[in-house]
Amino acid sequence: MFRNIPIFTQEMAKLLLSVREKAHLSQIEVAKRIGLSLKSGYSYISHLEKGRVKNPPIWTILLYLRACGESWSEFFKHLDAIDFRARHEKMILQLPQPLESRKVQRAAMRYETGIEFPAKEKPETDIDFERLKSRIENKVKPFLIKHEIEENQASLCRKFVREYFNFMVTLNKSGMKAVTEQYQRAGLKTHLLYGLKKIINSVIRAEIKRIEAKKPLPSEKQEKMAVGLTRYRIIIERIEAEAHKLLCELSIPTPWFSLYKGFVRECYKAMKKYCAKNQELLNKSLTDIVHKWKKEGLKQDVLLKLQNKVISTYNDLRMKGVVRS
Repeated sequence: MFRNIPIFTQEMAKLLLSVREKAHLSQIEVAKRIGLSLKSGYSYISHLEKGRVKNPPIWTILLYLRACGESWSEFFKHLDAIDFRARHEKMILQLPQPLESRKVQRAAMRYETGIEFPAKEKPETDIDFERLKSRIENKVKPFLIKHEIEENQASLCRKFVREYFNFMVTLNKSGMKAVTEQYQRAGLKTHLLYGLKKIINSVIRAEIKRIEAKKPLPSEKQEKMAVGLTRYRIIIERIEAEAHKLLCELSIPTPWFSLYKGFVRECYKAMKKYCAKNQELLNKSLTDIVHKWKKEGLKQDVLLKLQNKVISTYNDLRMKGVVRS
């Protein structure tokens, strides 16, 4: 059933050659150990290592490995790594254009069309109602304590505040009126309801004033920020591309790529913050980052290789003037 190897590639032949050279054996010596005749053995081993034997019996391959003192499991592990790299390279060739170029172009287009620089917070034109609710609740607590409201009445007050606020933000005046009358019948006094509504109105008015006072960024500043983001895109995409290539060369399983790339981004941030400013702090920061990600289950030798790749790529970009000191 498993008599022959389905496809014997040039990469497999080269791997056999490297195994023999590592064992410091000649082709004739390997042929003798396998049990081939001197006349035909040398020729067969030579053709095998050049990939000219189309479909060699798997038993021959195993005998070859045994003659060189190589573990067959290690050999096929290397073959799997070669196959992984070949499939990755084939996938990359199918992309219409490099990932880096597409992201940089997309970032540049966003600002050419006048889109404002993104902030970590939500857009200032949208009211964050959950944040307003939290503010109102923080103001209601001292109000209830000041007026010495009992717990059962305080619970009704908090429910009223939530319901009234929901109707108010939807501009439902009839609902605001109905909920006020409902809680009056429930026993809340008019002055108490008035004080609670005053708190709600003051918080909402303050939010509206804050939004109206928010000035748009000057076009010069937006342009400068756009250039800065485009420059950042070029740097981080170049670093991540080099890291991705290294991970493929090291045959790291694909599911681990995102974690390793998170480590790469942290190293880049440290380089950006301390490089050419404080070498001692940079070294300490890079060491701490390695220890942090090692605890996440990542391999230390891989982390150190990736870190060296980040440093070399970053310094290369500095020499080319892409990174500003």
